[in-house]
Amino acid sequence: MGDWRAQRDTLLLKLEHERTPAERTEAAEGLCDLAASLSESERVELIQAVPPLLADKLEDVRCAGLALGSIVLPLKEAQELLTRHLTDAAPRVRVEAVGRLADLAEPTARGALAAALEDRAFPVRFEAARGMAALKHSAGLEVLTQALSLADFRYRAAAALAQLGNKDALPALQKAFRGWLLPAFDRTQLAGALAALGDADGVAHLFKRAGKTWSMDRAMAVEMLGQVRASGAKDRLTTIALDRSDVCRGAAARGLGALGDPSVEATLLKLLDEPGMPDDLRLDVAEGLLRLGAATARSKLEALRFEDPAAREELTDMLATFPS
Repeated sequence: MGDWRAQRDTLLLKLEHERTPAERTEAAEGLCDLAASLSESERVELIQAVPPLLADKLEDVRCAGLALGSIVLPLKEAQELLTRHLTDAAPRVRVEAVGRLADLAEPTARGALAAALEDRAFPVRFEAARGMAALKHSAGLEVLTQALSLADFRYRAAAALAQLGNKDALPALQKAFRGWLLPAFDRTQLAGALAALGDADGVAHLFKRAGKTWSMDRAMAVEMLGQVRASGAKDRLTTIALDRSDVCRGAAARGLGALGDPSVEATLLKLLDEPGMPDDLRLDVAEGLLRLGAATARSKLEALRFEDPAAREELTDMLATFPS
């Protein structure tokens, strides 16, 4: 990706000499973006940038320091760093710390997340509840159901409740789903959560949205049919995936993988061999096979060729995310 060290040094110099908050925040966030694009061995060279960011007076820069630390530090050290900042005086920093801690989904963080559920700031409690849901613990259930009535939190709250899998959330999800004037993506996310908990109305909504010729949330509904393993999803997703004129083929391929049904492997392998398939769609098919856990297809995926080198890098990252 070019001389990334030069990019790092330029951003560090900008942080040192710029006085405008917006410029300094942009430089700090640029370091996070840079770190995310590097290999694990290269990220080590950015560890030295974490302490000065955390010591900065600007809350946004300190938040970037937490984000950077969560990317470049070893897991145990990152967890310790984030836990220390759960008591920061600034709510914005506490939100960043607990949100990053939640994303780690480490069982050893349960005590820290439980403590954050008592924070006076609702956004902090919400991130803690989301983290507890990732650990399959219902301690934050009340916070998540409360968040369904708040536009800024509804989408992620529904996703967390689907992940939690506690049917006690059904009444709150049903009430939110039936609300007026919901954005399409929010309603479909709520439908996915309902479907994950066995609600027939949620499943019906996903099939309805997946069947439309075009809608903003159609791809989302298509993939969710696989994620919730809805009855009849295999046939619908296979039809979409094999239709060369359907713009949701990639979502269908990922959804087929999420079904966990070994019988879809043949369909995905057939797609992988399709001549002239664009790189982005081939990556979707590869992800479907990896989600399926198709060990026999792994060597074939490792040998895939792409027009764009960036697609090859993305596949390499994907293979690392889904170890054999």
